[in-house]
Amino acid sequence: MRSATLAMGLLLLGAATLGSQAGKDWQSAFPVDKKTLGVKGSNPYFILTPGYQLSFKHGNDTDTLTVLNETKVIDGVEARVVEDRETKNGQLVELTRDYYAIDSVTNDVYYFGEDVDVYKNGKVAGHEGAWLSGVKGAKFGLMMPGKPAPGQRF
Repeated sequence: MRSATLAMGLLLLGAATLGSQAGKDWQSAFPVDKKTLGVKGSNPYFILTPGYQLSFKHGNDTDTLTVLNETKVIDGVEARVVEDRETKNGQLVELTRDYYAIDSVTNDVYYFGEDVDVYKNGKVAGHEGAWLSGVKGAKFGLMMPGKPAPGQRF
């Protein structure tokens, strides 16, 4: 459930239309100063405080997000590590380490990629969906604005 973290952001905003600008166009470029990106800041809709946990359950399936007290430098930016643990019928099916950085000026949260372990029968079966900003042309993107507004799209 690599999209669980995105779903978390959408749920926290009541599934409102999101983005970085008002209007009909989708924004795909985010001209931010990397010097203001890191692990310091606070976004009321996307909490990156170590120890914070959020869990979703549907029947016997769960998805638990845990903000770790770990960081990783990606694309020249220190990013917070968020573990995303997905189980089906009590069995681990995916363990993802997602990477986020926050703009200390705007409190916008940016997504810098993920390392993925896909499990089958209790063993790692692959790493489908893994990516990191700055690798093979991948670029970070806006996950959650510090001050979301209706009509924003990103």
